[in-house]
Amino acid sequence: MAYTIKYDATFKKDYKRVMGWHPELKSEFKTAVAELAAHGRLPESYHPHPLTNPGGNYNGHIDFHLSTGRVDVVVLYMPHRTNPVIRLVRMGTHRELFQGPMK
Repeated sequence: MAYTIKYDATFKKDYKRVMGWHPELKSEFKTAVAELAAHGRLPESYHPHPLTNPGGNYNGHIDFHLSTGRVDVVVLYMPHRTNPVIRLVRMGTHRELFQGPMK
């Protein structure tokens, strides 16, 4: 089953900023999005996991890591519960996404 990938406006801004810092990640990011579109999930090499921090801003989202930890870049996405749609929500460092002010 093919999945539709949608990009939130905040994600688009995040992507532009992060890729300005780390243009070497563009190819890996495109590969990850192609995997999501084709299968609706990512291989374990991206360390995907659901976010379940009580009171956290992004509970229910799934995050994955680019560059296998060489740089701190996390991508947050949300699969639709009933439709084959995946929303890319945010991209940034752990500090930017998880330790900043509540949004």
